[in-house]
Amino acid sequence: MTLEINSLVPELWCSDFEVSVEFYTGVLGFEIAQRRGSDPHAYLTLHGAQIMIAHWRLDGNWVPWLPEQMAYPYGRGINFQFMVPDVDRMYEAVLARGAKPLLAIYDADIWKTDCMDTRRQYMILDPDGYVLRFAQSLRTRPVDDSDLKKLSKQYGT
Repeated sequence: MTLEINSLVPELWCSDFEVSVEFYTGVLGFEIAQRRGSDPHAYLTLHGAQIMIAHWRLDGNWVPWLPEQMAYPYGRGINFQFMVPDVDRMYEAVLARGAKPLLAIYDADIWKTDCMDTRRQYMILDPDGYVLRFAQSLRTRPVDDSDLKKLSKQYGT
């Protein structure tokens, strides 16, 4: 079966490819859609989401793809959100495998422009410090004035 590639597929550079493969597949439940033999590169999927992971070598062969220096935590200032069908079950499985969340599971109201979306979500760091957020939409409701006031106060607008 041919893999249909999404229009946006982040590629995460990792310091230890095998550790990252084990984390994404063994802990989080991603599936390997493609792996190129012994090349430290994999295409991973989870409920329709797609990412690539690849081991970096600072040998000059990756210029300009890779900065000259990589420092933990990678991906500063970004988090990757993955929508999943049963975040509670995933969270319990992740904990059972010994992983520690960055933020324990909680509910949050997210403004989606035309409505408020109540999501249950948690955050976890991958082995290289990339922030991963797994969420499930629980319900939506209309935006009201109290939401706008709360958002304005929260973001100082």
